[in-house]
Amino acid sequence: MRGYGPRQGYRSFRQSLAAFLTQRYGTAVDAEHLMVTAGVSHGLGLAVGALSRPGDVVVVECPTYFLVTPIFRDHHLRVHPMATDEQGLVVEELEAWLRADPSHRPRFVYTIPIHNNPRGTTLPAARRRRLLALAAQYDFLVLADEVYQLLSFPEEACQLLAPTPGHQQQPQQEGTTRGARGSGSVTGASCQAGPAAQAASEPGPADSRGAAASPAVGLKPEGRGGTGLLPPVGSPAGPAGQSAGPPSAEPLPLPLRCYEELGDAVERAATGGGNGGASSSGASGSGIQAGGSRVLSFGSFSKMLAPALRLGWIESTNAALLGRLKEDGVISSGGCIAQLSAGLAHSALELGLQDAHLDGVVAPGLARRCAALCTALRTHLPECRLLRPRGGYFVWLEFPPQVSAKALLARAEARHGVRFTPGPACGGGSEHCARLSFAFYTEQELEEGARRLGQALREHLTQEHGQQQ
Repeated sequence: MRGYGPRQGYRSFRQSLAAFLTQRYGTAVDAEHLMVTAGVSHGLGLAVGALSRPGDVVVVECPTYFLVTPIFRDHHLRVHPMATDEQGLVVEELEAWLRADPSHRPRFVYTIPIHNNPRGTTLPAARRRRLLALAAQYDFLVLADEVYQLLSFPEEACQLLAPTPGHQQQPQQEGTTRGARGSGSVTGASCQAGPAAQAASEPGPADSRGAAASPAVGLKPEGRGGTGLLPPVGSPAGPAGQSAGPPSAEPLPLPLRCYEELGDAVERAATGGGNGGASSSGASGSGIQAGGSRVLSFGSFSKMLAPALRLGWIESTNAALLGRLKEDGVISSGGCIAQLSAGLAHSALELGLQDAHLDGVVAPGLARRCAALCTALRTHLPECRLLRPRGGYFVWLEFPPQVSAKALLARAEARHGVRFTPGPACGGGSEHCARLSFAFYTEQELEEGARRLGQALREHLTQEHGQQQ
């Protein structure tokens, strides 16, 4: 453990990690398909650095995890936003964009397919299969940020998220949370509803992937949690005081790469074995042999053990892609990027400590906090809409459409000591939305934060819009 370590990560750790993921995913994971990283952010930077060239296009969900775009821009990629709805990435809009112009050939599509950051959506199986069929047809790689894959709530805990008696379901109106398809590959473009992407949005406040360093609904001290809210697959959103029914009992999807083989087979049948007129991305060179996987899955111990470990992994069944990652200059020089942390996590896996911590502390704790926050939002912000999650860290909250989330944030922080991440930080078209994190605060703090946010909203509506409360 005191040496540099092999580039891919030492084998006994990868074997333990593969066994852990196999049991958790319910589908086989091979140690040879895993590469150790210093977390998801490092893994994404490693992948785009090794597998792209300046000027290549990356399609991102809009809204998205807003600190991912600087990683892509650091590698001189052009960022193109793509619409999302209550089920995640709108794959039909991606397909329409790909078909619209032969120049629309992305190198990557970046997605958070389960318990999404910031909206908590989960991409259903049909969309997963279609996305992977498009990846084969149009020769792009899918960067699947699956850091929340193992953070699903226990099924019994999901019932805590059901609305209280007397709350009626009100189906979401078309366009209330859905961004619009942008046109052209424009760095930082907005995904506001409309026929074309709007001007670039301002960068949001400093934030992080984890609960310990992003602004949160709750008491004011910095370094506490993030902001956002999640829906069950296919469930409509309703006003917080009249929210939708309990989370769906439909099983949550497997990791994205599990749908690849079926997706390729469907697409080959549909196109007669051709590529549908798509051209290969010769500028970058795919490094993918016929039938090779186009999915790179990114995972991390940050959310389920400790972010200070700076330990994660990339999974790909494509040996050529992993081979290119291992040729990265830093890894070639220094060996395994997180050798000591991998040793610590190896012990946690082998001793069953990671399983016990995940099942006994992390997942049920997140479920309780989420239930507390959702209940408090229904009580203190009945004029708002929310999506209820089945896992992850975040709740996505929609204020009345006339409310500017940035203006409300300024009032809430200055006068009530409460913070949240405004929707525009995560992408255009979310001006009246907020991402709320329930991951770090206690249930009592979340209740108090929601109460203060409700006070700030009512003041804002009265003073800025003349509404009597």
